[in-house]
Amino acid sequence: MFKSLRAYRSSIILLSALLLGGLFGGLVPELAIKLKPIGQIFLNLLFMIIVPLVAVSVMSSIAHITDLKKLGAILVSIMAVSIVMAIIPSVGVVLLALAYDPAQGVTLDLANTVDAASGSMDFVNLLTTNDFVGLLSKSNILALIIMSVIGGVAIGQSGEDGVRVGRMLDSVNTVIMKVISILMHAAPIGLGAYFAATMASQDTELMGTFARAVGLFFVAMAIYLTLGSTLYAWIGGGVQGVRRFWQHMLEPAVTALGTSSSLATLPVTIRSAAKMGLNEQIAEISLPLLVNLNKGGAAAITALKIVFIYSLLGLDFTTDVFMLTILISVLSAFVIGGVPGGAFLGEIFIVTTLGLPMEVIPILVVIGAITDAASTVINVVHDLTATQIIERINGKHYARLTPDNERLE
Repeated sequence: MFKSLRAYRSSIILLSALLLGGLFGGLVPELAIKLKPIGQIFLNLLFMIIVPLVAVSVMSSIAHITDLKKLGAILVSIMAVSIVMAIIPSVGVVLLALAYDPAQGVTLDLANTVDAASGSMDFVNLLTTNDFVGLLSKSNILALIIMSVIGGVAIGQSGEDGVRVGRMLDSVNTVIMKVISILMHAAPIGLGAYFAATMASQDTELMGTFARAVGLFFVAMAIYLTLGSTLYAWIGGGVQGVRRFWQHMLEPAVTALGTSSSLATLPVTIRSAAKMGLNEQIAEISLPLLVNLNKGGAAAITALKIVFIYSLLGLDFTTDVFMLTILISVLSAFVIGGVPGGAFLGEIFIVTTLGLPMEVIPILVVIGAITDAASTVINVVHDLTATQIIERINGKHYARLTPDNERLE
């Protein structure tokens, strides 16, 4: 039992710190408010590392992916399927959360600090900047991601020079991950202090909204796991595909629940794909990429976080905000979810893109930590269904592959 809990050690410590911070803020509000600078320092340290983290991690990942250009059709299929599998749960969770408001009228008194332009759909300023210096601001994360993807593709297509740059980026990324690791040792204190200060001035009913939001997510994911997986497996392999999926999905699902890591579950997922009779070459190409790209569970929880926060802040969830929510959710799954060790990157991405107050970050962290295991299960089992669909699309053209990844006629 203790071995299975080891994977959740960091989440348990962080949740305990946030719970204690919330209780402290409710019991001793005057003192709790004075702790806010401690939390602010921690968040500022994270903000300072966000730009190099995104730029280096995304460029490094994309540079490696483009090494598979000989298998362009499969790669395009992987990306297309991953995007669709992020959009579907995101839209579903948003509609469900709008129908059943988890905040239930409870309001977080921070609306006066929300950026007046939050939720706007000015695509020019959202996706680009008019100066390179603008890419160095956390307020332009979307533009930074786009330029990093382009840079990664360029590196992958630059031959030996690109290989050398890619190796350098890998080394820099290792150093950045170590910086993140060092900073995360202070996360329980920093976020606990910030949450205490936030809760000190809020209604005690706020804590109940977390349970409703998390409960809503679990219900949505249970429905998506059963109906969504069945639909995807049917698209990938018909009735036989559905039967094989449900016969062999349990082992990777349980492993994902125990490890809370798609990457750690990958060997089990590959073995289950073989038991399902999926094309070995296609599975071995697709599954390692899907681990980083296909994160429907992450997309769904990102969408819920945005709807929940907008409800708590009493903000209108307009059509523009809905479209921006889906975009952010897809990017969280497709790009940010693949950034190794990018702790709190998703929360910071939400806050900076939508112009929300930093005080909501601990709230987003609470929801994310509680739902992390369930999200991972969704991510992992749908790597199998995605592989079924990818094989359905490409199987006839890539029925046999040589060791050099060239099709035999």
